[in-house]
Amino acid sequence: MHGWTALITKGCVQSWAWERTLLDRFRRFLPRHKADPRDCTMVVGLGAMKSGTTWLTEYMSSLPGFLHSPIKEMNVFNMFADNPYRRRNDGFRLFKMEEILLRPNPFDRPHARDQLRALAQIGHIHDTKAYLAFFAERLDGHTHIGEISPSYSHLPLETLRQVAGLTRDVRFLFLMRDPARRAASHIRHLRRRERVDVPIDTLLAEVRPGQGVWLRSDYGFTLDRLEQAGLAAKTRVMTYEALFQDETMRGLCTWLGLPFNKPKPDKIVHPGRGEDLTQAQLDQLRDRLDPIYADLARRDLPPGAEGWRWT
Repeated sequence: MHGWTALITKGCVQSWAWERTLLDRFRRFLPRHKADPRDCTMVVGLGAMKSGTTWLTEYMSSLPGFLHSPIKEMNVFNMFADNPYRRRNDGFRLFKMEEILLRPNPFDRPHARDQLRALAQIGHIHDTKAYLAFFAERLDGHTHIGEISPSYSHLPLETLRQVAGLTRDVRFLFLMRDPARRAASHIRHLRRRERVDVPIDTLLAEVRPGQGVWLRSDYGFTLDRLEQAGLAAKTRVMTYEALFQDETMRGLCTWLGLPFNKPKPDKIVHPGRGEDLTQAQLDQLRDRLDPIYADLARRDLPPGAEGWRWT
């Protein structure tokens, strides 16, 4: 089905990585232009998990003028108030540090040191002042700053409004994917990372309102929260199924005021791995998520959603 099967080249984003490496090397020889991050346009991605957020991070990082956090998921704002993801995930930071340090010749990549520094800094960001300082030390003529953290999908109203006032212009991005397909990828992720010995049928039986896999597919909650916070006009909603198209990325770049780079859909990061769900299991997952589909069916959704499994 459209958008569900993406072209993969060994699960790597090779050309963008090399372009960024060369740019980083060149910048080291140039004088740094100091600026105030509050004068920048800030772009905050809210998720959803397993909906193309890592690919979008790589794409945004390739755009001239855009300073993306060296670490895709900073997971900072979810620490500011009560929400389902209010936790300091030090285990994730350690995992990312080990991932960098255990590579062959890890410091051959110029941005590896900055990534390690960023991971250490993130553990000490407890307020918006420290958050902006994180970007301030890295600004070098950039007009836009930002990050994408799927844990922000269920931020409370007061936190969303706080984030919206951090710089002169704050924009929000939200990616959606067919709920059952997203949930299936989420379940494979759980079995690969956290619940290796748990049968898929057991994980399927746990999917219900309020449970983790359900929450990440409940896009209506995030859309309503943004509307209630008065931020709908500041939000760009896209689907995974249409994400890799020139038209989608051109529209995003125009909306953000950034130069357009042609997307590379054959460079998919973190492709779904692990045991696939059977058709019967996918059918069961679709049935369990039926209330989510019913809610989304009444909404005006972006291109790509027409191919979702509505029945």
